[in-house]
Amino acid sequence: MTLVVCTLRTIKLSSVLLLAFGQLASLSTFSQTYFLNGAATTLGGDCYQLTTTLSNQNGAVWYGEFIDLTTPFELSFTMNFGTFDSTGADGMVFVLQDVGTDALGQSGGALGFNGFDPSFGVEFDTWNNGQYADLVQDHIGFVSDGSVNHAPPTGLGGPVQASLDNINIEDGEDHPVKITWDPNTQIIAVYFDCTLRLAEEVDLINTIFNGQSLVYWGFTGSTGGSFNSQSVCLSENIIASGPETVICPGASVELNVVGSPNSSFSWDPPTFLSNPDEATTLCTPDSSMVYTVTYAGFCDAQITDTVAVLVEPLLASAVVTPSDMLTCNAPELELSGSSNFPNGVTYTWNSDDTGNITESLGPTATVDAAGIYTLVVASDDGICTDATSIEINADFSIIEVSLALSELQLDCNTSTVEISATAEANADLEWTIPLGAEWAWLVEPIVLETSTPGTYGLSSTNPDNGCVFETALNIESDYTEPMVEAGWSDTITCASPAASIQDVLVTPTSYTPQYDWSWNADGSLNAVDPINPVAYQPGMYYLQVTFEENGCAGFDSVLVYQDPDAFVDASSTTLPNVISPNGDGKNERFRPFLASNPEFPFLSIVDQYQLNIFNRWGNVLYEHIGAPVEWDGRLNGNLAAEGVYYIQMSYSILCGGEQRGTLQGELHLVR
Repeated sequence: MTLVVCTLRTIKLSSVLLLAFGQLASLSTFSQTYFLNGAATTLGGDCYQLTTTLSNQNGAVWYGEFIDLTTPFELSFTMNFGTFDSTGADGMVFVLQDVGTDALGQSGGALGFNGFDPSFGVEFDTWNNGQYADLVQDHIGFVSDGSVNHAPPTGLGGPVQASLDNINIEDGEDHPVKITWDPNTQIIAVYFDCTLRLAEEVDLINTIFNGQSLVYWGFTGSTGGSFNSQSVCLSENIIASGPETVICPGASVELNVVGSPNSSFSWDPPTFLSNPDEATTLCTPDSSMVYTVTYAGFCDAQITDTVAVLVEPLLASAVVTPSDMLTCNAPELELSGSSNFPNGVTYTWNSDDTGNITESLGPTATVDAAGIYTLVVASDDGICTDATSIEINADFSIIEVSLALSELQLDCNTSTVEISATAEANADLEWTIPLGAEWAWLVEPIVLETSTPGTYGLSSTNPDNGCVFETALNIESDYTEPMVEAGWSDTITCASPAASIQDVLVTPTSYTPQYDWSWNADGSLNAVDPINPVAYQPGMYYLQVTFEENGCAGFDSVLVYQDPDAFVDASSTTLPNVISPNGDGKNERFRPFLASNPEFPFLSIVDQYQLNIFNRWGNVLYEHIGAPVEWDGRLNGNLAAEGVYYIQMSYSILCGGEQRGTLQGELHLVR
């Protein structure tokens, strides 16, 4: 088999010129390499068998370098689809893809093309799969994204009968094929047996590859239940470039064109050429020359074209975009180098001690530090070099700002706070305000007023370079209210003409309380000691406590009783069966009461009082003998555990007549 395509050859001497005539693309001068995957094997001479006469095979062969879709290309090769006709399957696909050289699809009717997304394929199908809208005839179609279905959106053209003269291409013959691409018109075309069979406008770069222009190319083929021996032959040179090159004085360049392998080649003039009758010849001119070559190309078409070999010194140049100043708006700059040589040179970027190159790829480099950067351009043969330098400067200056508060916090005394910014006039200021905050400008944009706590940030952008300075402050809030217990009071009796209000409690204790007692119209209170004041008249006494730290207030009250007869019938004395000393001001203490008058402060008339508290095993946990007390749910100063306790209480009342009594029962303590 023969291959009729333009390709890139291995560099043999100092530099290489690869010629493309018509619509051929220019690629780098690297050795031609193919990668075989799956069932693919080499047949020698750049011929590759993708499948054999076995079922469920899948093979792929990929060229080792990218093809550039921004430049035209013309690829010519031969394809052989085997000898089985009605039982032969399944076909081959010419593929453009970005997966890589180890890509492999699946066998069967998808022709090894499935799984490549994004991708573009020229399908050469030898089996009729109705579900894919195939033709009965062996056919060609444009497909995409790993699908061989000819229906939109993945079907992009065809199907059409592959051979204009024959419905069967499984004839054991080598069929010449050519695929062309023109990025200017976005026309991709396929020729089969020397005849144009299908051409469509397809935006390969943007529609298929999402703006990517460098892609891999190669062939896939597969079999399913039916099979064929399927192969493709590529010429020694599959990609070529031109039509001119530049070399240094005294250097050599390899001129290379692609035609039929058995074609004759004629270079004119033969001066300075090593093989003027070969497709590849070494050119060593002493001055600029223009050469014309005549040869047989695709399907033996006679081709004549020219190439210019320019002999001149190597000159390096470099530019930087968008400017030579690094800023926060442009933290990296791209240095772009070039030379008067279109190929056959290497580019190397270096920096001084202060510079920093973050990325370097060929003639371009990315830098992020000030310094002097030097580009060295050298011909591949090392005969000539040139260098040029660029100085990069930097401006990362910031404009600082500061924030201040009019008050330390939001609390019951302070409903709003002002935040003031101090900044230079040219700074661009931007505030970050808590979500849902209530605020308003007092002086835009440097003073705002808010009633919402949280973190308020301010960024200052230097308009000259985009550099940002950020600061923030946190507005605290404290709305903690006092938890107030106004305590309890003695009963005013003949024996006790003044009632002491006791056990006033304010929490939390980390604040400084201010006490304010008041009473109803008939009341009278000595509040010199606000925690233990003395009441001289019965009535309701009110206590307001305000925290100095935040101005928040809490309230409670205590009722002072008076015994008008100095005698109270204590026969209905009852023990409570539950207390809940949890700080909510309800049922906080153990208080015996009179069932006949529950609101009367029974203990205020008791002279002698004994209270014993036992656990379930009969152990005494608490014992009190003497003046009456109310148990607060503590044992030795510690909170007693929740549970059931047993109470025994004895009392003696002398005022108004002696009364005695002993009571006992269960007490449930809950919190």
